[in-house]
Amino acid sequence: MTYQVYYSLSNNLTTLTNTLANGTPFSTAQAGLSGIAVNQLFANATYYFNVVLTDQAGNQSIYASQPSTMMPAVYIFDSVSNTQGNIGTRANADTLCANRMSAISATSYPWKNSCSVVNAFISLSPADTIWNIVKTVNAGVIILGSQGMILASDKVQLTSGTIQNTVRNAIPEYSSGSGWWSFSDFTGQFVSVDSCTNATSNSGAVSGRIGFPDITSSAWIDDAINGEGSPSGATCDIPRTVFCICH
Repeated sequence: MTYQVYYSLSNNLTTLTNTLANGTPFSTAQAGLSGIAVNQLFANATYYFNVVLTDQAGNQSIYASQPSTMMPAVYIFDSVSNTQGNIGTRANADTLCANRMSAISATSYPWKNSCSVVNAFISLSPADTIWNIVKTVNAGVIILGSQGMILASDKVQLTSGTIQNTVRNAIPEYSSGSGWWSFSDFTGQFVSVDSCTNATSNSGAVSGRIGFPDITSSAWIDDAINGEGSPSGATCDIPRTVFCICH
């Protein structure tokens, strides 16, 4: 007898035919299977599981479909809205993220409907920072990119100077060729000298702190010297994306 695990985001694994047609197989059929760890699933989503049993004659049967809700997580995603440094107020920045959230598919982003708060992942003043947003996240909750790849084990690691995967890998819809606006140091605190004059300037003579998408060191959020050669931050005339956080 061999066993193969199938899973689905819909409750459509109730018969053998439906399980084979609609389920996603995890790994290969195995003999003597007593347990298996199914990974690479979205948090904050309910999955349905079933097991297909196949005997030596090729006859197949299934168990009863079982639902399971994944552990909570925070997701970071791309606004897919490149803008110059004159981003403006928190309301303006959050609107970029709200518009993106409205546009994305709940099928492709199963965590969409579980978000109670969506904010732009950017610091705009000493009192309005990435860290102030992140500190409201419950302790120990994992931080994931938009397709479920881990960025940090929790909010402490997220603002520790390193992350576990690059932004470009964890957020495949990443839309900017010139970094993303953070206006922050690696701890998520506001960097006034590199804030495009508090998000009001789109001048090439003014700088704004950016994050770098291809690195896991502190430059992922705090790239003070970037590829354009600016000695402090990036020039505010270049359109760049804003990231969003769902928590």
